[in-house]
Amino acid sequence: MSSEESYRAILRYLTNEREPYAPGTEGNVKRKIRKAAACYVVRGGTLYYQRRQRHRKTFAELEVVLQPERRRDLIEAAHLGPGGTHHTRHQTWHYLSKTYWWRGILKQVKDYIKQCSKCQEKLDRSRPISDVSEMLEELGLDLESGEESNESEDDLSNFTSSPTTASKPAKKKPVSKHELVFVDTKGVVKRSSPKHCQAVLKQLNEQRLSNQFCDVTLLIEGEEYKAHKSVLSANSEYFRDLFIEKGAVSSHEAVVDLSAAVS
Repeated sequence: MSSEESYRAILRYLTNEREPYAPGTEGNVKRKIRKAAACYVVRGGTLYYQRRQRHRKTFAELEVVLQPERRRDLIEAAHLGPGGTHHTRHQTWHYLSKTYWWRGILKQVKDYIKQCSKCQEKLDRSRPISDVSEMLEELGLDLESGEESNESEDDLSNFTSSPTTASKPAKKKPVSKHELVFVDTKGVVKRSSPKHCQAVLKQLNEQRLSNQFCDVTLLIEGEEYKAHKSVLSANSEYFRDLFIEKGAVSSHEAVVDLSAAVS
């Protein structure tokens, strides 16, 4: 199903109560449409994508543009500045994404500017970031391990309690932070694999770099980064709440704009 067909299916689902699906739509496709529709709303017959903005409780509603010709016209209008000047890729994306949205919008902005001969010398080539944690830490986001996350959630209680009480560890057998432990039905440790977590982390990063199983796109200053919702949710309370609140846990399309975090 193409991008335009997907949006029209969502529009039909949200506006046609008697026949929300096109004839012949399979069951698994219907489920995908229902889940995806949680991120959209229809106003005056026009489909809008609801995008949550960081540090805000409200959602920005962006008009979904279906026609390819209109998409290119909008990119061109956003790219041209006053006095015949040309905006950079980030500026073009910034102006355009304030009001409009469609799947692949960032790539189309990049492709348009690549074809603009006047902009090649001014094109901003940001350095690639190879790791999601490095990218989020650079933005000051709270990407933490589960252990560190628990500590941050208890900031108030730790602040009012004495340092000695808060720092006393529980008396139990020490287990390596990155150790996988196998136990039997009685809870007796049989064997362990200290390198399991490192191996899983390496595989996840390789999958992300190869764009395998990625189900969320992070937008940062006009740059697009693929990631896994489950990994982000497991390491960040912000992403966990975001995906659950917007029904995007299993949505066909999840996009998070983090540009405001660095502005």
